[in-house]
Amino acid sequence: MCVTTKLLDLAPAPLLRELTRPWAPEPGSFILVAVSGGADSTGLLHLLAALAPGRGWKLAVATLDHGLRGDAGAADRRFVEELAERLGIPCQSARHAPAPGAGLSPEEAARDVRRSFLLQAQRELGAELVACGHTADDQAETVLLRLTRGAGTRGLGAMSRWRSPFWRPLLVVRRRALCGLLESAGLPWREDETNLSRGPTRNRIRLDVLPAVESAIGPGAVPALARASRLAREDEALLDDLARREMQAIELERTGERIELERRALARLPAPLARRVVRLALAAIGSGGRRLTAVHLVSAVELARASGPGTRLDLPRGVTVTRRGDVLSIVRATNAATETRE
Repeated sequence: MCVTTKLLDLAPAPLLRELTRPWAPEPGSFILVAVSGGADSTGLLHLLAALAPGRGWKLAVATLDHGLRGDAGAADRRFVEELAERLGIPCQSARHAPAPGAGLSPEEAARDVRRSFLLQAQRELGAELVACGHTADDQAETVLLRLTRGAGTRGLGAMSRWRSPFWRPLLVVRRRALCGLLESAGLPWREDETNLSRGPTRNRIRLDVLPAVESAIGPGAVPALARASRLAREDEALLDDLARREMQAIELERTGERIELERRALARLPAPLARRVVRLALAAIGSGGRRLTAVHLVSAVELARASGPGTRLDLPRGVTVTRRGDVLSIVRATNAATETRE
C-alpha cells in the first residue's frame, strides 16, 4: 500500500471532513502549502498531497529559514525541500533573517518576514491561496495570549479558517492527532528546539498554561477555547457590518491621508460601535496594525465625546486625531509606514 493511500485510510473521518467540507478550495485550485517541517505543517502537506488527485488540486510548497537557528534551521529547510521532491511537488524556499523592528519582538519580526515571503511566493507562482497548518492548540494559545492583553471580540476571534489568501483547515484539529497520524503512517517530521524555550510568552502558554488548564478542566478545554474564538469572530463580523453602516452615515470627507467624521454623531454611538468606526477610519487612511491598540481607539472616542480644552490626540505610526467643532479629523503623516495584517 502506498503512503498516500495508507494516510487516507489512517486519517480519522472528522479530520478528512475538515479538509473537504464545502469551505474547502474548489476543484482545480492551485494551493501553496506553507511548510516549516514541524508536525502540523508536514501533516497538512501529506494530507493535501493525498487528497489532491481526487479533487484536481495543484500544489506547491513554500518554506523559509529565518536564519535564527543556524544549522538546525538550514536542516529543516532541506527536510522540506526533499519532502516536496519525493512528493513531486514544486518547492519555493528561501533564507531571510528578520530585521529588528521598532517595538517588535523577535518572534513578531520573524512572523512578519514569513508572511511577506508567503505572499510573494503566492504571487510569483500564481497560487490562489496559501494553506497553513495552524491547529486547535495554536488557536487556544492565541486566545489565552490575547485574553491576558485585554483583547475584545476582535482579538479573541484569533485566526480565521478563511481570510484571503490564507486557508487554515486544521483549526479544530488537535496537534496530538496530527502527530499520531504521522507516527502511524511512519512519516517523519522536524522538531524546533526553540519551542521548548520558556522565554517567549506563547511558549510558556503552550508548555505550562494549557497543560494546567487541561489538567484542571479536562481535555475539552482546548476545543472549547477554539470554539469560543469562532463565536467571537461571528459576533465581531456583525459588529463590523454595523460599524460600516455608521461610518457611511457620519463620514464627511476623505482624502488619501485624512478622513473627517461628524464628531457628535460618533460620540452618540454606543462605545463598541464608536471604537469600530474609528478603526475603520484608521484603515481607510492606510493606518492601523499592532501598534494601534484598543486603548488608542478608546482615547479617540473619548476625544470625540469631550468638551474640555484638549483638542488633539497623537497616536502611534504618525496618526493625529483632532477635534474642531463638529468635526473629528484623523490624519496620517505622509511619511508614516503602512501596515497590513491578517
